[in-house]
Amino acid sequence: MLVTAAQLAGSDNVKRNVESMAEMSAQAAQAGSDMIVFPEAVMFDFTQPGDVIAETAREYADYFEHSLKEIAQRNQIAIVAGMYGKAEGNLSTNTVIVIDASGAQIARYDKLHNYDAFNFCESSKHRLVELQPEFAELSLFTIKGIRFGVINCYDLRFPEMARALIDKGADMLVVSSGWVAGPLKESQWTTLLKARALENTCFVVASCQPAPGSAGLSMVVDPLGIPIAAVPECAGLATALVSMTRQNQVREILPCVSQRRYAVVQNHHSPLAVAQRGDARHE
Repeated sequence: MLVTAAQLAGSDNVKRNVESMAEMSAQAAQAGSDMIVFPEAVMFDFTQPGDVIAETAREYADYFEHSLKEIAQRNQIAIVAGMYGKAEGNLSTNTVIVIDASGAQIARYDKLHNYDAFNFCESSKHRLVELQPEFAELSLFTIKGIRFGVINCYDLRFPEMARALIDKGADMLVVSSGWVAGPLKESQWTTLLKARALENTCFVVASCQPAPGSAGLSMVVDPLGIPIAAVPECAGLATALVSMTRQNQVREILPCVSQRRYAVVQNHHSPLAVAQRGDARHE
């Protein structure tokens, strides 16, 4: 299966962003790709104030989803892309949607870990998603017989989420990101991508917005943590072959996923989750 990681900045013009996504999707399809992964928040500039993002989500979320369905069907390519779900008040959801090659939406994931770090406060813009029984908050989808788990940007820093997706049945991982630029942030991005691939012995297809606002370096990483296709800092496409045959070969010689002796459990008592619930028992 051929996959493409697209590196594209989300501007403050939703329709222009959709046009750029259409062009990149057509290029990927012409190259034979079965799936293209776009960055987090490619729908609209994530540096905008929360109330502006919320209003944009209310006005354009349906248009954005409908446009991607048309693009996917026209080019016969599956699309993974970051957007904003319709807001409750001034807090939207930071969402990744998946459209298959027929134009049907087959998955939707609302970000679990808000980026409240490095002097950025995503919780002022996006509401935190509640955990559900049986890890139902996690999102998986199947393309060409391969099951992918969805990770959104800051989620990448939490290895237990990637492992929970693998435990839930994901074969490989897709990462949609706007990884904010900063000192050594590019190194952290690539290190974490390779670590998630290596510790789970799986392919990782990772898309990021370009420099200067974000890290760039969109890539496809193989199950031994080796990048096999990448884009540098500018806009562009990275296309590579992912294969269950290759992945199974790696897992035969490096069976660490099946050898582990600890399990992942949900944490309902993190300070941020408790604060947003208003749960007095844990104050």
